[in-house]
Amino acid sequence: MGCDKYVGGIMFSEEYDHIGCLCTFPDNDGDTLDAERVRSLAYLGAAVVLDQHGDLEHPYIPACLPEWIRKEIDRNLGLSTAQ
Repeated sequence: MGCDKYVGGIMFSEEYDHIGCLCTFPDNDGDTLDAERVRSLAYLGAAVVLDQHGDLEHPYIPACLPEWIRKEIDRNLGLSTAQ
């Protein structure tokens, strides 16, 4: 699984190569954020909120997020839809 655990034990799944974890954030970002890093931050934020509401079935990002949330984050960032 992902290398870091966040609030509630949420973590990024290594199964999804196109979704980067945040283990090097912000140290390796050079004071800039690209759309893919913002996607990871948004996915983590959405997972934390769902967890706080008791609506998170498991802690592995991105699969723990409803498809519509993933699609809307990706659409708003101009990224191809996560699988």
